[in-house]
Amino acid sequence: MKIAAFLLSVIALLGACEPLANDENFAREAVLTFRRSTIKPAPDPGQTPQLRVVAWNIKYGAGRIPFWFDCWGDRTQMSKAEVTANMTANYQLLNEIRPDILMTEEIELNSRRSAYYDMIRGILEHTDLNYAAYFETWNSRYIASEGVGRIHLGNAIFSRYPITFAERIRQVDRTDQDALTKKFYIHRAIGRAVIEVRAGTQVAALVVHTEAYDNDGTKRKHIQQIYDVARQENLPFVLGGDFNELPPTAVQVQHFADERERAVCGADYQQPPYHPADMQKFYDEFQNFVDLPRYGTDATAQARYHTHSVLGPDDTNDKGEHGSWNRTLDYLFIRKQDAWLPGSTDVIQQRGQKVGGDSGLGPILSADVLRLSDHAPVTGIWQVQP
Repeated sequence: MKIAAFLLSVIALLGACEPLANDENFAREAVLTFRRSTIKPAPDPGQTPQLRVVAWNIKYGAGRIPFWFDCWGDRTQMSKAEVTANMTANYQLLNEIRPDILMTEEIELNSRRSAYYDMIRGILEHTDLNYAAYFETWNSRYIASEGVGRIHLGNAIFSRYPITFAERIRQVDRTDQDALTKKFYIHRAIGRAVIEVRAGTQVAALVVHTEAYDNDGTKRKHIQQIYDVARQENLPFVLGGDFNELPPTAVQVQHFADERERAVCGADYQQPPYHPADMQKFYDEFQNFVDLPRYGTDATAQARYHTHSVLGPDDTNDKGEHGSWNRTLDYLFIRKQDAWLPGSTDVIQQRGQKVGGDSGLGPILSADVLRLSDHAPVTGIWQVQP
């Protein structure tokens, strides 16, 4: 009787608490917004607004720590000191670039692996950005695999200017997982924020992060939905984030230097194939921050615009080669009637680089970008036309 009573009390307690994993059962829903504790004056964007935008996958503040999630390392959590040091370095880079709009992926609020560090509040209080919207994609109270524990992750949009409305748009889940894994897995979503850059002038920002590891075509569905949502947007918009897909003219599409013969996360793991042609419609319909002629048609030219590498410069692959940027997965798109300010668009790859190239607008970077994340930030000054 005592055992039965105990079990009943446990069941009742669990029922009263938060669910073990949030199923994210919505199609399109408004989300809460945040603001800096003390608002910093934002610059006048001009009658025809010019806005510095940045999209950056910040890898949950892990820098280049080799995590189990990367299929290279065995780490599943960081100390508070490690996260604080990594995020401080991220703030320094953001304060060099000084975006008016920042779109981040893999940002965390309350995860065990990032020592329960609130990255939304951290960015707001340590940069010139005043407002934020958070788009939750993964909220599991406990992940048993490798002792990961609690995960609370998503994407975010930050702005110097007021965010008047924000919402997340659900994307389909993978179908190639067992029921238990699916229950505790990430649920992707498009984040959308409406930003009032001046009285009577609103723009939209869309942040995305598609599936990376599926073998059932889920990523391709995500990319098509993102395209459809962008085409239906009524406001001037910037679309940015980690598409997990290569440009349509990418020279190298497989056998990247940081793919292991035997991955730490499982002997049977293989990098799912890329489908670069899926990105062609974005270049046809919108303006990418680096157009295809500039991206080039040979490996040397394209390397200048690579945005991702699993391994950092302090790690080596199976052949003893140090990690460096080796493929392009991150993008910024705007409408055809808008424009990118010449000399402002670039992939922020390394210390000493002048943003925009030798004749670009700058700044010249002092941050050691290759060590900050497994993705490089992408940037440009967006000229919004009436």
